[in-house]
Amino acid sequence: MAVTLEAESGNYLSDRKVKRLFDEVSDGIFREFRKLPAPQGRELLDQVGRALEQEISADERFQNEFDLLREELLRVATPDELARLHKGMVGLVTGFFSRRESVPALHALCTMLLDTTVSQALRLAEEELADAGGGVTPRYAWLVLGAAGRREATISMELESLLVHGPGPDAAWYCARLAARGAAILEQCGFRKSRRGITPDDPAWRASLEEWEERFEELCRRSSGSSSPTARSGLRDLFAQRTTTLSTPLFQLADLRVVSGDPELGGNLVLLVRAAARRHPACILEAARSVTALPSPFNFFGNYRVERSGAHRGRVDLNRWGCFPLVSMVRLQAVIGGVVETGTLERIQLLLGKGTLDVALGKRLLQGGIEIFRLKARLEAREDTGEEDGAWLLPESLPSDDERALREALDSFSTLQKVIHSSLAQQG
Repeated sequence: MAVTLEAESGNYLSDRKVKRLFDEVSDGIFREFRKLPAPQGRELLDQVGRALEQEISADERFQNEFDLLREELLRVATPDELARLHKGMVGLVTGFFSRRESVPALHALCTMLLDTTVSQALRLAEEELADAGGGVTPRYAWLVLGAAGRREATISMELESLLVHGPGPDAAWYCARLAARGAAILEQCGFRKSRRGITPDDPAWRASLEEWEERFEELCRRSSGSSSPTARSGLRDLFAQRTTTLSTPLFQLADLRVVSGDPELGGNLVLLVRAAARRHPACILEAARSVTALPSPFNFFGNYRVERSGAHRGRVDLNRWGCFPLVSMVRLQAVIGGVVETGTLERIQLLLGKGTLDVALGKRLLQGGIEIFRLKARLEAREDTGEEDGAWLLPESLPSDDERALREALDSFSTLQKVIHSSLAQQG
């Protein structure tokens, strides 16, 4: 199966824009052409043609190699084989991004690789359980959130996941073992476990659909400060016994996406999250207050907020000042606006279509998001950063065009924050 190198909803590269880009490139070529005698002019056109042919050939080679490796990935027989192929495909995608720096293509490729690897890891875990006499596999679904849920997977990232299974102790017993083995295989493949403990091998992040509904209700009550002391003791005990409580804010669960298992069961869990958000608007209001309280990425003098000391002295954390504010604010607008898409850029487009976002601001956010994601992915591709302590960028090291794009991106995020703050103030 061929893999598209475009984002699933990358219609911001429309035919009209492609034609405009072609016209601009043609104008530049022919401006040079007019300066040259006929022989040199023909040589210029020949060079342009050869360059385009080389780029097309490089794309075709990448596509063929990626597709062949993915077909192998679908036939792996052992976790070691899965880990080896996954590592090879990550290297292949890294090389592609380093050459093109296309954010939509990177996200699409890494998301497809993640989804395939998760599905194969769970298949291998099921086979191991069957060989060990683990019984019949119950209905279950493995879902992801965070960057994976938004289809914004990158070369190096944490994996945040949860699991929903059918009712009954047998299903719970089986899925506890499935989650443990599946998580171990994924870690072997190079996926770093969530620092927040959001992983199904922790009992806080796997349950039946009915148990998840109870947990969401309790989460909403605690988030809005209305948790009742008369809540059922069994539910209180359940929360008390967990090594990791379900402390993720409700609106972060809006990024949930089904990756493997029973799509209907996983889809029902996503519907539970949306229903909980509608029943508990106070949780969303609290999220709105949180994003409006985020500090500005610029100091009083208009300079970037950088680390003042330590190993990252003079550097900007793109996660803290760029990705997190953009993702959080756009997610908030999507939840309020009833947008069910999980991708940040896709959410912006849909909000523009609904008239929720000002057109000029929406375009700035789209471009700003692409630039921030591109700069962060560039750091990952160069192995110059680790997600564990941030994505650290030295602004002075950037070419002038990239530095200007970074400043404009952060400024557009600040503008959206002001829009949300103004909306809150009008609501009283």
